[in-house]
Amino acid sequence: MSSDPVLPPDSDPTPVPPASGPVSPLTTDLAQTTSTGLAPNVAAGLCAVLTIIGGVIFIILEKKNQFVRFWAMQSIFFGGAMIVLSIVFSIVGFVLFRIPLIGWLWWLVTIVIDLAMLAVWLVSVVKAFSGQTWEIPIIGKMARDQLTKTPML
Repeated sequence: MSSDPVLPPDSDPTPVPPASGPVSPLTTDLAQTTSTGLAPNVAAGLCAVLTIIGGVIFIILEKKNQFVRFWAMQSIFFGGAMIVLSIVFSIVGFVLFRIPLIGWLWWLVTIVIDLAMLAVWLVSVVKAFSGQTWEIPIIGKMARDQLTKTPML
């Protein structure tokens, strides 16, 4: 008795290579090393977790991996946007809080926006540690544009 599997007569036992589509330059960077010696997804994840601080550190230290540099730049922009929005909402809230109904509504709007920023931050952290390129709407395009203008240090 043979241990070979019995194949139907119309099946082809030769393996079929996976279809290769266009490959983003950022996805090919995952196999490369980084200037810091960290795995690219770990470096990108640290950028996402630490936003401005992590972004600045990795944009300065990372010389060759565009995936990490993208996440660093996006993290800088996202952290900056969070700080600016927080300051603006605090100032507007300080003024509107004294108006009975409008102040209460502004407080609800602020909570919703804070939860949305938290959700975007959490998705960014998960995507970065997973090694996926994900552009935060508006901010991701700004980060990509800035990277094309900024030479590697």
